[in-house]
Amino acid sequence: MIDPLGRVQLLRAESEELNNFLRQLPDNAWDQPSACQGWSVGDVLGHLTGQDFSLRILRGLQGNVLPPEGSPQIVSHDEDAFAESIFNRGISTKKELGNNLLATFEQRVSDIIQVFEQVRPDQWDTLCYWPPGPEAVSTMLDMRISELTMHAWDIRSRFDSDYHLSRGSVSVLMDTVDRAVRRAFRPDADLENPKQYRFIVAHDNKSKMDIVLSKSGGSVESAKGDSHYATFRCDGETYVMIMYGRIKPMDATVRGLLLCDDGLGSAEEFESRFKGG
Repeated sequence: MIDPLGRVQLLRAESEELNNFLRQLPDNAWDQPSACQGWSVGDVLGHLTGQDFSLRILRGLQGNVLPPEGSPQIVSHDEDAFAESIFNRGISTKKELGNNLLATFEQRVSDIIQVFEQVRPDQWDTLCYWPPGPEAVSTMLDMRISELTMHAWDIRSRFDSDYHLSRGSVSVLMDTVDRAVRRAFRPDADLENPKQYRFIVAHDNKSKMDIVLSKSGGSVESAKGDSHYATFRCDGETYVMIMYGRIKPMDATVRGLLLCDDGLGSAEEFESRFKGG
């Protein structure tokens, strides 16, 4: 487990590494497809640049969890509309900033790191505005690390097929998988009885989690009992890459990254329920 200050240091290190990589890209690289379907490399960076974490956290630390001007009301949150607005904003931000995109991104990341560095030990649980509902400052930090490191993979894997997430970023991403699962597995009226898919993940101290799919959607729960539908085994990077929609379960199985105790049919069935990432 990485403490908040250690996570701030991780965010700084990961952002500096990404900045150094982006500065070396040729001009024609920005329009190349990224690993995010429908987004170019520049669109991904537009998405990361357009996220206004600093203002939301500063307002939260002042006791204000109301939406900033132009932000949606929490009561009107719709997951599909939220995802669509994120997608469109990434593209529009890239167009608006043009040649200033990288410089603006670097400044935004520097700003948010400075904000996190100023958070007192007793403030990490302070709530901040977030469209689906208020989130703690510590969660906002994890979200920022997850967004930056996963999207760094979306960019860098296009130029280096052997690029891997760092061990520290995988640890944080594993803590945020519940958010990815909520987006990936939407409510399904056909699931009369919940299904538990057990994942035994080899990362640091081995972890065991159940991905539970039900009428109300997907969730991550501590593994308990023996009523799970299927059991999968993988390392931490494979686990987060599957849950964040970067690797399909069947592809991971064929490549030997995911082992299915109950046969290939379980991976195929699990993949068929995946709606997005």
